[in-house]
Amino acid sequence: MSLYCPAAFAADADYARQVMADNPLATLITQGAGEPWLSHVVLLPDPCEADCLLGHLARANGHAAVLFGQDSVAVFTGAHGYVSPRWYESDGMVPTWNYRVAHAHGRAEAVEGEALSALLQQLALQFEGAAGWNSSALSAQAMAAMQRGIVGFRLRVQRWDVKAKLSQNRLPQDRQGVIAALEQGDAAARQLAAIMPPP
Repeated sequence: MSLYCPAAFAADADYARQVMADNPLATLITQGAGEPWLSHVVLLPDPCEADCLLGHLARANGHAAVLFGQDSVAVFTGAHGYVSPRWYESDGMVPTWNYRVAHAHGRAEAVEGEALSALLQQLALQFEGAAGWNSSALSAQAMAAMQRGIVGFRLRVQRWDVKAKLSQNRLPQDRQGVIAALEQGDAAARQLAAIMPPP
């Protein structure tokens, strides 16, 4: 799979990691025997290894049966929103959609045992904070039962495809018009305005 990305919208792997950090819910895609499997999973960077992502699927999810032994793509979608031609100073402009995405291409490996416990602890710490839910509060039996119901994995990223379509191909005054309009919008529009490059 490839991503269409004109040069004006290209970004590097560091940008991809930021998109991922800001938007950890990914669409994970793996080709099955017929149609591809798509699952929506939280992926976090492996603290022990660069360009590795950690996640898990429900064992009952058929995706888990095809995940290993072939390539997958994790798609992270960042801030996005509509851009009206009314916001430009230039004439002859058309409506469009600004967005940023990062695609992590790689192959998944199983994470089991103590490594899976550490993965779950990392998830809890990330979203609950130090004072939040603690898996150590569960009995060993309850933790073992929980782990039997999931398939942990590490996705080794072999390639990042990144696109930041944020009006970089427009004149400075047109880009400023887009930013000003978005700043007057809802929370999602303001989030998009905040990541647009300055004119």
